[in-house]
Amino acid sequence: MNIPQEMLQAARDNPTEGAAEICRFALEETNHDLFNPEWSDHDHTLLMAAVAVVLTLEEQNLIEHQQNTPDVDDVAQTVCPRFRQFLGAVHRDLSATISKNKFDSFRKHFAVTLVENFGYEFTDGDLKRIQQLINELREMVSANTELDDGHKRRMLKRLEKMQSELHKKMSDISRFYELMGDAGVALGRLGEGAKPFVDRIKEIVDMGWKSQARAEQLQSDAENPLIGQESEPKLLD
Repeated sequence: MNIPQEMLQAARDNPTEGAAEICRFALEETNHDLFNPEWSDHDHTLLMAAVAVVLTLEEQNLIEHQQNTPDVDDVAQTVCPRFRQFLGAVHRDLSATISKNKFDSFRKHFAVTLVENFGYEFTDGDLKRIQQLINELREMVSANTELDDGHKRRMLKRLEKMQSELHKKMSDISRFYELMGDAGVALGRLGEGAKPFVDRIKEIVDMGWKSQARAEQLQSDAENPLIGQESEPKLLD
C-alpha cells in the first residue's frame, strides 16, 4: 500500500487533516519531471491507495471536497497524472477547510485570552477524554447503517467543528449542548441500540456542564438540570 501506518491512524483520528497529509505525501513521493514522466508500479500503487483513502473517507461522510471521482480504469502512464491532479485538487479543498477551522478556533480562543476575563476551563484530562469520546462517536456514526446519510453527515460535521475548537479555556461551549439533539434522534431511530451513542454524548455534555458550573460559581456537585442523572430520557425533552 505504501502509505505509512501513522498517516492512516491520523486519518482515523482527524479525517480532514489526515486525508490532506496523505494527499501531500502521495504527491511528493510521485513528483516526477512532467516532460519525461516514468510511472513505476510503486507510483501507481501509492497514488491508487491515496485516492482510495480519499474516496472511502468521502463515502463515509468524514470529509468533503469539490472534486469529481477520477477514472481508474486505464494504464499507469495515463491514470497516474489523473490521480495526481485529483489528489492535488482535493488537497487544496481540504487545506482550505483546515485553515478556516483553525482561524475560527483561534478567534474564539483569543476572545477569551486577550479580551474577555470570563471563560469555560477544562483540565488536560478533560480534553483528552473529550477527544477520545469524539473519535469513538465518529467511528460509530460512520459505521451505523440505520441513521440516514444526511443526519450522519451533519453529526460528523458537528463533531469535527467541536474537536477543532477545543481548548483549555473557551468562550463558548454551545457545541457541547448541540449534541443533545443528535442523542434525541439516535434514541428515536435506534431505540435500545442508541445507548452507546447516548452514553458518550451524555459524558461529553456532562463535562461541558461541569465547566460551566465552575465558571458560573455554582456548587461543585450541581447537576445539569437538562440531563440529571437518568440514563436516557431527558435527552428527548
